[in-house]
Amino acid sequence: METLSFYSSGNRINAYLKKPLNWNESNPLKPGIIVLAGFSGNTIADCSHMMASLSEAGWFVLGFDYQGFGESEGTQQRHRPLEQVQNTYDAISFLETLPGVDPHRIGLYGSSFGGANAIWATAHDDRVKVLVASVSVTDGYRWAKSIRKPWEWNQFKDDINTDAQRRVLEGTPKFYDVAEMMPRDPETIAQFQSHITSGKVFQSNLRDLESSEALLRFRPEWVVDKISPRPVLMIYADKDNRVPQEEQLNCFEKCKEPKKLVRLSGASHYDSYEFKNKKISNIVKDETIKWFSNYL
Repeated sequence: METLSFYSSGNRINAYLKKPLNWNESNPLKPGIIVLAGFSGNTIADCSHMMASLSEAGWFVLGFDYQGFGESEGTQQRHRPLEQVQNTYDAISFLETLPGVDPHRIGLYGSSFGGANAIWATAHDDRVKVLVASVSVTDGYRWAKSIRKPWEWNQFKDDINTDAQRRVLEGTPKFYDVAEMMPRDPETIAQFQSHITSGKVFQSNLRDLESSEALLRFRPEWVVDKISPRPVLMIYADKDNRVPQEEQLNCFEKCKEPKKLVRLSGASHYDSYEFKNKKISNIVKDETIKWFSNYL
């Protein structure tokens, strides 16, 4: 894997490129696919297996750290979906400049919150010709509410509103543990500990409260119908406690043709990743490769 960099909003963005197997400069131009990470903010943390699979299938594959995450420049402890989408637009522009990449055949693959970013970016940028979104958040407000008990949800909203009023007067951020922004179910706790053990920790556990405010206002489902006639594949896990299946089902209903929905039967959120469940992740990989092969 080759480490590169590009610039987005004045920040140097750390990027990773995998070229097609046995590629050389005399080959015809090939499609390029960008792989978007979720809350980890770093493609290598949870999507390196997908990058490898897609490059082995014959495509250029680009991943990157969102600004403020991993090795990228930018303010840390800050989650802003629209900033990450801007990083994605700039990643597309960067991919278009790379030797061997066909700039007219670019696809996006996003997993978890990366799927949210991928849906939004595809709806707003017609340079993206094909989309695959796996176990994805599709409505930040609905998702944040669905993973909380009623009293926790009311407290969450009150905390955000109180902090917004304080922030506009004082001009300073207030930080809290990311688990307050995204409560952890038992599987997530176990997976997070596994990442720590393996050294795959790429950012602080703190976020500013404005990150949650931005999350609630990010609703890719509202624009998913704008993607058609470009093809969309959505993949969901029917035992997902991290991102309930209704996120994908509701969004898929609003998506126009051509589209396809894949159910990972009996699977949890992290089962869709190779580091947790190779058998299930192979289904994600195979369906993704078939989709890109048919349309990109």
